[in-house]
Parts: sequence; C-alpha cells; structure tokens
Amino acid sequence: MSWSTATEAEPAVRREARLLVLGFAFLALSAASLAWAWLLHRAAGGGGAPAFLLLVPTWAVAAWLLNRALDRWLPERDPLLLPCGLLLMGWGVLAVGRLLPDFGARQLAWFVAGVAILYEAARFRGALIWLRRYRLAWLLLGLLLLALTLLFGTNPSGGEARLWLGWAGLYMQPSELLRLLLIAYLASYFADRLMPGSDRPARRGLFAVLLPLLVVWAVAVALLAVQRDLGAGTLFLALLAVLLFLVSRRWEALGIGLLLVVAAGLVAMDLSSVVRARIETWLNPWSDPLALSYQTLQGLMAMASGGLGGVGPGFGRPEVIPAAHTDFVFAAIVEEWGVAGGLGMIALLAIVTARGLRAATRARQVYSAVLAAGLSIAIGLQAVLILGGVLRVLPLTGVPVPFVSYGGSSLLTTTVSLALLIRVSAESSAQPRFARSIRRVHTAGLAAWAVLALALGWWAVVRGPELRQRPDNPRPALSPAGESSPGDTSVARSRSLLDPIGGAKV
Repeated sequence: MSWSTATEAEPAVRREARLLVLGFAFLALSAASLAWAWLLHRAAGGGGAPAFLLLVPTWAVAAWLLNRALDRWLPERDPLLLPCGLLLMGWGVLAVGRLLPDFGARQLAWFVAGVAILYEAARFRGALIWLRRYRLAWLLLGLLLLALTLLFGTNPSGGEARLWLGWAGLYMQPSELLRLLLIAYLASYFADRLMPGSDRPARRGLFAVLLPLLVVWAVAVALLAVQRDLGAGTLFLALLAVLLFLVSRRWEALGIGLLLVVAAGLVAMDLSSVVRARIETWLNPWSDPLALSYQTLQGLMAMASGGLGGVGPGFGRPEVIPAAHTDFVFAAIVEEWGVAGGLGMIALLAIVTARGLRAATRARQVYSAVLAAGLSIAIGLQAVLILGGVLRVLPLTGVPVPFVSYGGSSLLTTTVSLALLIRVSAESSAQPRFARSIRRVHTAGLAAWAVLALALGWWAVVRGPELRQRPDNPRPALSPAGESSPGDTSVARSRSLLDPIGGAKV
C-alpha cells in the first residue's frame, strides 16, 4: 500500500474507531440498566447474576482486537460494516440473555466464536479464492447436510420441526450454511459465464445459462419444503429472484422469481395447516387473540407498551411473547428500548445491507461483486421478512433476525457473511460493477426499510393506547417493573413455544 493510499485510509480507520466507542457506550448503558433490574430482583430474593453481563468487557476486547487486526491487514475496508455488525451482535446477546440467561450465556459463547471468525477472515488473504475454488464441493456438502436432516434431524427444544443436526450437545441448522454456500456458488457460476469484458450474460441463450443454477436452487428449496422449513424456503426463492435480476438486468427474471414465491406460498397454504393459520393471523389477528393470534398480538402489545423511549432494559415483560428470543426478539427489544431502539436496529441492518452493496459495486472482480451483493441482499431480505412479519406488514415466516436472534448457526453464518463483506470492501476498482441494477435494488431496499419504520410507529405510537388497554394484554396485571428478573420465564412457561403460530420453525 502506497503512502498516499494509507493517508486516505486513515480518516476511515478513525471513523470506525469512534463508532466502536459509541457502540460500546450504548451496550454499557444497556447492561447497566439490566444490572440494576437484576439488583432490584435480588433484593426481593432473586437468583444469581446472569452470565451474559460479561458481554460488555468481552465486546470491548473484541472490538479493540478486530480494529487493530483490520488496520493491519485490511486498512482500506469499509468503516461502517464492523461497528454496525458488532453492535447488532452485542445487542442480541443482551436481549437474549435478558429473556433466558442460560441462552444468553450460550449466545455469548457464539459471539466469541464469531469474533474468531472475523479475525481469521481478516488474516487469511485467500478466503475468497478458497471459497470459489472448491465451490462444487462446498455446495454438495451443504446439500448433503440439509438432506441428512430428513433422516437424523432433531429439535433442541423438543418441537416437531426437526431442522437441526446434533452431535455431542452441539446443534447446527444446515439451511443457514446452505444459503451462504448457494450465494458463493451462484457468484462463481456467473463469473465464469459472463460475456468477456462485461458484467452481464449474453441475452442469447440466457435460459441455457440459468438452467443448471435453477436446478440446484430447486433441489435446495424442495428439501426445505419436505422439512416444512417454509421460512428458509421463502427466503431462498426471494433471494434467487433478486440475484437473477441483478445479474441479468432483466425485469422478467425478477417477475418470474416473485411469481415463484407467490406460487410456493399458495401451494403451501393448500398443503399446510400451519401456513394457512399464519396467513389468517396476518389478515385478521383479532379473531383469535388467545390461541392462533396470541404470539402476533403479544408482539404488537409489547411494542405498544414500549412507546417512544421504552420501559428500560430489564423493566419490561417481553417474556410474555412466545419465542421472544428467536422470531420475536425485535418486539422484545422495542418494548424495553422503545421505538427509538427499534428504529436504531432497522437503521443498523439497513446500513450493513447498503454498505455491502456499495462494496459490491467497487469490487475488483465479478466474483467478488456478485458474492458481496448476494450476501448483502440475503441479510436485507431476511431482516425485512422477519421484521415485516412481526410488524404485520408480511405474513410471519419464522426466520431469525440477522446478528440478533438466538442461535449459533444463524449468528456464525451471518458473521461469516460480514467477514466476507469486509474483505470485499477493501478492494477497489475503477470500473463499477452492476452499478445500475444494484442502485435499483438499493432503492427498493430503502422503500422496504421505510415501510418497516412507518409500521413500527403505527403500532407503537398511533395504535399504542388501544393495544395497551386491551383486556387480553397481561402486562398491567403482572408484577410492577423491576420486581421481575431479567430472564424470569414464569409467564412464558404458561404458554408453549410450539403454538400454531409460535416460534418453532415450520
């Protein structure tokens, strides 16, 4: 790196460091509020200190270590990706630990593993080459692991959806890994088949170029459908539609992909009672507030209880929501951090997506460009799907909130995506890649984030008084704020997490 390049990179490096300091301050204040709530509970005869409060010093060491490592190996990286990603991960550990302390301790362990992945990805220069060179082997491994869940699948929580593989007390969800491997395969596939000197395939024979890719994607979606993992299946189909539009620049590709998503949803409604229940709940959650719509309505009431500023970390009752640590972690966060916290989380996810797309346009190689675009779009789509479901903008799909929801498979896979985005962002090219189509995708993304923000304001502020006063809102009858410990699940145990609209993936 030349002296001039290093000089230009210095402001970005300092910017990243300042953002990490701000992130640490936010997490420290949040942890202090949780600790105060725990002290109040302890004074009333509560249990021991939750281990997840160790997050703050752990996060500080991780931020310092990664900042130093990236300064050394990737000085020209994007300065926003690491602070936003780390803050979301730390926030997730606090939110999960506040609900279920044992799960929070596990999530903290996965956070440490994710930091190790980020460190090694920064140090290993051949990460992108390695992923591309063995693309077929990685893809077959992902499909094999997903297929094995049909025979040896299990559910750590004891539910019906057997979407995990377990060994020696550790569990992984192959669909999370397969999504990343499919994106890497698609990036490599297109990079080898684009017209020389161009970043788009020839219009003649486009279907022949796409056919093998469509077959691979169809196999993956079929395996997910057999497992009834419809959330991941919806995400895979939507991701394929957007990526085909990105590379081909043809609206027909996007239209066909979206039609496939709708068709798959209609077929699922016909074959699955759970999907029908979710659609009915989405359209009219008020008809059955104590059964089918319980989870959805409790999520809306939680956000209404939070209002603009929230009741304070540790002082709400988000444990009333079934699966609050997974599918509905966003609602739990809004209850205690308020609309301000919800908008902050939406903004962080939007920034990671936007900066990843920016890195794609500046990538030196077509492979890196498609990979970065695919990873960014996957993060954005996943966030829009689950936040849209919680906010009743979309039917509930049951995918995790990227970086935030409980789960080692989700957190580690998303961390790998973040590491690859940071590495691609350190590249620079004089020729923008897919600039026009990425700009269109980015514009659509901005519209989606805006809709989510408006929906949050609608439920938490405009409809807030009505939701707080509903007779089926249990919060007014529960113990006052501060008398329940962060992690007290006595209320949550009164309802099964496997309600028809509950948090179990189906």
